Amino acid sequence: MRRVRRLAVLATATAVSVGAAVLGAGGPAGAMSNAKAPATGEKADFNGDGYADLAISANGYVTVMYGTKTGLSAARHQVLAAAPGSSAGGGYSGFGDTLAPGDLDGDGYDDLVVGPDSSAPASIVWGGPKGLSGRTPLSITPKYSPSPMIVGDFDGDGRNDLVAATSTGDGQVETRLFRGPFGRDGANASTSVVHTGITPDSLAAGDVNGDHVPDLLSAGRHGSTADASLVLGSRNGFGPAKDFATKVNSGSIADVDGDGYGDVVLGAGLEGYQPKGVVGGSIVVEYGAKGGVSTTRKPVRISQDTAGVPGAGEKYDRFGYDLATGDVNGDGYADVAIGVMQESISGVSTTGAVTVLRGSAKGLTGTGAVSWHQNTAGVPGANEPYDMFGSQVALVDMNGDGRSELATGTDHENGTEGNVWYFRSGSKGLTTSGVVSIGPKTVGLVAKGRYFARWMK
Repeated sequence: MRRVRRLAVLATATAVSVGAAVLGAGGPAGAMSNAKAPATGEKADFNGDGYADLAISANGYVTVMYGTKTGLSAARHQVLAAAPGSSAGGGYSGFGDTLAPGDLDGDGYDDLVVGPDSSAPASIVWGGPKGLSGRTPLSITPKYSPSPMIVGDFDGDGRNDLVAATSTGDGQVETRLFRGPFGRDGANASTSVVHTGITPDSLAAGDVNGDHVPDLLSAGRHGSTADASLVLGSRNGFGPAKDFATKVNSGSIADVDGDGYGDVVLGAGLEGYQPKGVVGGSIVVEYGAKGGVSTTRKPVRISQDTAGVPGAGEKYDRFGYDLATGDVNGDGYADVAIGVMQESISGVSTTGAVTVLRGSAKGLTGTGAVSWHQNTAGVPGANEPYDMFGSQVALVDMNGDGRSELATGTDHENGTEGNVWYFRSGSKGLTTSGVVSIGPKTVGLVAKGRYFARWMK
C-alpha cells in the first residue's frame, strides 16, 4: 500500500466576497452526527440558526442561499468568489464544481469545502454565527474537476472526516479518508486510502446497516465500466467494498421504507446502462439490512414506464442522471427526486423535467409520483429547447418544519445563464404554489456565461 501523506495546507488564503448580509438567529445548530441520517435528507447549516442552507456553483463563484422560517429567500444570500487570477473572468472556472458541507472543526457550525479551480486548490470556508467566512487552502490533489468530496463521521468517533477522490501524481486515482477534526490551519488527524474499487464521479453517505456510523457509496468507473460500490463505515475503519452489478452514474442513501436501515438508491441515467426493455433511464433501489445491503430482498428498478410514474420512457430522457433523497411530506419515509434533464415535452426538445417518487412501508413505488416542468402551472418560466430543467436536484429542509423542499436547477437556462427553482412542501408533499426562481442576476452576478446551478449541495 502506498504511504499517504498527512493533509497539509498551502501558505496563502483568499478572501470571501459577501453579498447580502447574513446574521445567525441563534447558537450553533450542531455538527453532522454519527446517528442515522434523518429522512429529511442532508442538512448544511452554516450559520447555526437551525435552518438548512443551500450552496450553488456559478462559474467562478459559489452562492449560498440561507434558510429561513419561510424557506429559501432571495434576500438572504452570500457570494463566495474564486481566487484572484482564476479563469472566472474568461472561460470556465472549476471553482464550485465540488461542494462538500459539514462541520470539520467541531464548533457546531457547518463548514464548506469548495473544490479546486484552474488556479487555486481546494479550500475550507468556515461556518459561524454570521455565515461563512475565511478560507483555508488544502493540499488535496484532485483527480480532475469536478473532484468528488464528502464530509461525514465515517469512523464513529464523533468527529467529522473528509473523503475525497485524489490523484496520486502518476495518472492513478485514490479515494482517501482525511480524518477529523480539522484545525483552522487545515491540518487533520491522519490520512488513509479507502479501497472502494471505483474511480468515483460522485460520493454519498448514509447508514445502511443501522450501526449509527455512515457508510460510503461511490458511483463512477470500475475499469472501463460504469459502476458503484458501498463500503461500510465503523469504529474499526471501513470494511471491504461491495460492488453493485449494474451500470449507474449517480446515487444516494436514504431509508425509503422506514425500517431503520438506509437504502441505496442508484441512478442509471444513460441509455447504455439499461437492461433489455428499459428505455430512457431508470433508478435501482438496493434495500439496507443489519449486515449491509439485503441479500434476501430483491432490488427494485423503476423507470418512466413503471406503473404510476408520469411520462413514458423515451431514448435519451436521462431519467436518473441526477437524484436526491429526503422526506417531502413528513411521513417518515424518504422520497426520491429524479432529474429527467433531456425530457422532450409537447414537441419541445430536451427541455427537461423533475419527477418525485414516494417512499412507503413497502418501499419506493410509482404510486403518488408527480412530475413538473416549466410549463407546469405555477412554475416560473417556459419550456424551451435544451433548457435541461432538472439537471441538478436537491431535497433540503430550509424552513425547519421537518419536511424537505425541492431545489432543482439547470446551467442551461437562457443559454449559459442558469437558474434554480425552489418548490415548497406541505403535509401532502411538494407543491407548485409559491415556487421561487433564483438566477445569477438575483444574487448580483453577471448572467452571461455564469452557468448558475451547474452543481448544488
